[in-house]
Amino acid sequence: MLTKEQKFILFGLGACNTEFSKKMADKPLEFSISKTAFIELAMNSGIVKKHERALYKNLEDLESQKCLTYENKTLKLTDKGRRLYEKINNELSPCLNVLNLVKQSNILRYTSKARTTLKV
Repeated sequence: MLTKEQKFILFGLGACNTEFSKKMADKPLEFSISKTAFIELAMNSGIVKKHERALYKNLEDLESQKCLTYENKTLKLTDKGRRLYEKINNELSPCLNVLNLVKQSNILRYTSKARTTLKV
């Protein structure tokens, strides 16, 4: 069973893999990332607030649970890891879609009955 932190890290790695692969879909390239590069990306982007060693430990735990492999200095999701990523993604997608819709568009255009009131 994965901890909340491990699920979050697995989701982050899977999301990076998915997005980078989409960007390279029309090219004969495949996305790969090392542990150090993923940890640097996660820490510098603000995705995680953990210390570097804690991220290493969580990645090692995910590896021991056969959710990812580390071969040739490259992190890859295993079939089990990919299934878990898809499960987490399917659970979160509806919420993320609502959040993106609210952030990216004028949500009030979908209704004519919304009101604003002056707060005093």
